Amino acid sequence: MLRLRTGALIAAAAIAFAACSGAATAAPSAAAPSQTPVVAPSGSTAPASVAPSGGTPVNGGTWIFGSASDPATLDAILIQDGESFRIAQQIYETLIKLKPGSSSVLEPGLAKSWDTSPDGLTYTFHLQTGVKFSDGTAFNADAAVYNVNRWKNLPAALQGDDYYDVTVFGGYGANSLIKAVTKIDDATFSMTLTKPKADFLTAMTLIPFAMQSPTALQAHHADLGSKAPTNDYWQKDPTGTGPFMFSEFVPGDHYTIVKNPNYWDTANAAHLDKIIFQPIAVSANRLTALLSGTVDTIDFVDATQLAQIQSNPTLQLITRPPLDIGKLAFNQTVKPWNDIKVREAAAYAIDKTALVNAFFPNGAGTVADSDLINNMPAYQANAAISGFDLSKAKSLLASSSCPPPCAVTFWYPDSVSRPYMLDPKGEYEAIKPMLEAAGFAVTPNHKPWHGGYLTDEANGVYGLFFIGWIYDYADPADGPGLFYATSTADCNGVKEPTPHNCEFGEDNPAVAAAMAKAISEPDAATRTADWQAAMLLINADVPAVPLVWAGSSLASTIHVHGYIPSPTQSEYFNLVWKDAGS
Repeated sequence: MLRLRTGALIAAAAIAFAACSGAATAAPSAAAPSQTPVVAPSGSTAPASVAPSGGTPVNGGTWIFGSASDPATLDAILIQDGESFRIAQQIYETLIKLKPGSSSVLEPGLAKSWDTSPDGLTYTFHLQTGVKFSDGTAFNADAAVYNVNRWKNLPAALQGDDYYDVTVFGGYGANSLIKAVTKIDDATFSMTLTKPKADFLTAMTLIPFAMQSPTALQAHHADLGSKAPTNDYWQKDPTGTGPFMFSEFVPGDHYTIVKNPNYWDTANAAHLDKIIFQPIAVSANRLTALLSGTVDTIDFVDATQLAQIQSNPTLQLITRPPLDIGKLAFNQTVKPWNDIKVREAAAYAIDKTALVNAFFPNGAGTVADSDLINNMPAYQANAAISGFDLSKAKSLLASSSCPPPCAVTFWYPDSVSRPYMLDPKGEYEAIKPMLEAAGFAVTPNHKPWHGGYLTDEANGVYGLFFIGWIYDYADPADGPGLFYATSTADCNGVKEPTPHNCEFGEDNPAVAAAMAKAISEPDAATRTADWQAAMLLINADVPAVPLVWAGSSLASTIHVHGYIPSPTQSEYFNLVWKDAGS
């Protein structure tokens, strides 16, 4: 969940094993069905080069990007928010990557090819050679094994800040899906899982599973925890193999990366000399900065700004396909949300059509009824909650364990704008009277997105809260398979003795079993059916109120070229360049 979700925070449903008993398969010449991601040729020694648009690229120059906030961390394995993903995508590289603009097509990254054992448990990665981290440390099998072992045995001090690692691999140490990681030779290593995971190769495209320099991690005490005074890794020296490398971070002002002069993949070296990420929390202020020339590009354009941008000849609109879900969520371990009648009452009380029309005009979003977007093969209409019905909401609440006035605290984030949550405070103010009309007594509370909201939300502190997800790749395993997964990780400092879902308190054994079956199923058609069965159980539990399916848009001056938008926001800035008129 580009936890750009948290994201943060979907195009197809099922990911097949790339090759159950051989090398990664070649991509067909025609587009593959959306539910079956394909794999680019594995025999190439470098990822395929993508030609930037807009004529012959110009090298050099500085690109100023107006982002929504500072990154939360650049320690890759701990990343769970979109702004951190954006920068990390340029500094670090993964073993496998998504083709630019795709949500499902795999390409070689730091692994030039890979094999899968017949039982679907062991993956052997054949690495690019001659690659170095930007600090000069060699990237080889030793470095890869170091990184994978760090994921498997993440230090206790970091576990409270982790999301993707524990969610994808289920736990740490003996509880991890990673059974073993083995060096075969300097350019080859293997990972063995405890059970099959059909989306494993695609999960490896996630930037939290990027390779980081063991030298830099150790020198900057990255394993001591985010609050340790000597841990300054991501603020001063985040070190990868990517086309850009760290330069400077001034919190609240800018985060700067510069071209890596020794980048191994010379065919895909960066055109730009420097990129400055300037945090501007309010979307209106971002547009003002773009119009004034303070920045070259902005993200998360407000839906109300689309017409203005499209009519301005000096600007261009860059649109991502929808891959986002925004929702009002419940934690079932927090009263009164442990009562399904209370959750159902809240779900029926919300007029989602009115909400989407008000906050996502001009086609920026559509009414959602599922964690899955309705163009996914596994999608089916929500059979548990039919839609807005105030009479039913009142009746359910009156017969629940929390009859009117049912006192609840409603949490929303400050200092952020997400494509699925453009105006958190405004959306809260619109939903509050809807809930009150059903008999709830609503008290608001809020925290900055990067000032505790994300951490508290993921740790299960809130009972009623806004959250969303921008899918990292096109598989429900990267949506519900993450949201409602159980683990034995700490929940707000409490060590769980049995598998538990911190975020939503979704601890239904039938749901866990149904998702596990879907995630391990290698056949695409069967897996789609398995996910449909799992979603029936999930929706019946009412763990959240899906509000909106949204895409997102960027705006830029016409002097910026080569930007390939991705529905997953896995966007490669080495392809971007600015023309001489900028």
